[in-house]
Amino acid sequence: MMKTLSLVFAGFLVMSAPATAADCGEPPMDQPPVPDGSVATADQIRDSRDAIVEYSKKVDEYLTCMDQRAAKIMPYLTKEQQARWDEDLAAVHERRRQLQIRMNEAIRAYRRSQDG
Repeated sequence: MMKTLSLVFAGFLVMSAPATAADCGEPPMDQPPVPDGSVATADQIRDSRDAIVEYSKKVDEYLTCMDQRAAKIMPYLTKEQQARWDEDLAAVHERRRQLQIRMNEAIRAYRRSQDG
């Protein structure tokens, strides 16, 4: 009886994992645009950089929340579900990293255009 009850409870937790994760909201997907640094103005570069810093803060908040959720539900997930969880969060981080790289390239292009 106790084993059955434990399995039912574990199944409930796994089935409610998306609802629990939903407390963190959706991952930030609204990436700000990165201007073409070779033709952008200083204001455009600054505004874009500020928007990316703000976006990055949202990503940090989301990842922190999801890490806290993971600590509670990971023991109840299968290895495949755990791998998917990790892959999904790594993808969010990687999208942010690629955005930051593009912004850095735009800043470098802007500086080169100002020097020449």
